[in-house]
Amino acid sequence: MEETSMTEAQALARVEQLINGTVAALDPKPRLEAVPTSLDNSECGAQVGDSKGGVTVGREYYLRDIPKEQIDSVARQVKQYWSGQGYLIEGVSKTGRSITARSVPDDFLLAFGPAGDDGLVMGASSTCARPSGTSEPSSGI
Repeated sequence: MEETSMTEAQALARVEQLINGTVAALDPKPRLEAVPTSLDNSECGAQVGDSKGGVTVGREYYLRDIPKEQIDSVARQVKQYWSGQGYLIEGVSKTGRSITARSVPDDFLLAFGPAGDDGLVMGASSTCARPSGTSEPSSGI
């Protein structure tokens, strides 16, 4: 599968690109604060070359400095940006404040929604990638 040719570092770069690209399209611009529990990668099974398990890379950020009265507008902007990028919108809550999507063509999961009292969180996670320190499964890098 093509997704297994991506390294852990490449997956992290793509996750950050997806989040930062979305944030750049928002008005007002939020200040990103990493969710500490999202900073660890997780195993996704032994489906990546060299008989070592792969990793799923994910990150979540609190979107700070968004005034309470602009949360609905920001949610609409996120949905509009993701749709405009050709991402597949998988779900939108009745309030419109929670949105899930998948990036195209790499199928990374994107999520946006409320966090706590009038806060927002956005995250992205990769498909299964090769862990750092493993070699390319076929012809090399």
